[in-house]
Amino acid sequence: MTVNNSLLHMFSGNIANRSFVVAVLLWSCLLPGNTVAGEIVELGVGQSAYQVELAVTPAQRRQGLMYRQQLDSRQGLLLVYSRPGDHRIWMKNMRIALRVFWIDDEFTVISAQRLEPCSSSPCPVYSAPRAARFILELGDYNHDLAIGDKIKGLAGL
Repeated sequence: MTVNNSLLHMFSGNIANRSFVVAVLLWSCLLPGNTVAGEIVELGVGQSAYQVELAVTPAQRRQGLMYRQQLDSRQGLLLVYSRPGDHRIWMKNMRIALRVFWIDDEFTVISAQRLEPCSSSPCPVYSAPRAARFILELGDYNHDLAIGDKIKGLAGL
């Protein structure tokens, strides 16, 4: 990681300067669409490979893909939970439709839905019919992925 000299100078200054810099950095993280991106991993679905961001922290999962303008056909977001459960999502503040797949702890797709952005209030909430450990959000394209399919690349997450 490289650090800008002016930033280093500000941090080496008095406490007021340091407090100001920290406040600005924290504030910028709260702006819509500005979230620390998770690690990107490759998942295998049949003969296809997808590059997906990991959302492992509660903040990353809450942010999800809100405010994104587009996703390429082989890009997405994987919401990772420590254990299976009734993990739900909504489409609030979404700009694009998604294909969403709930995956159990054996890496099997257990539910699939096409979801539209929400423009009403309150927004509907979506979930799988049984406990899921992962939620894979992909762009609104035709994906060779169906209930019962196994996902490669999830072991160790």
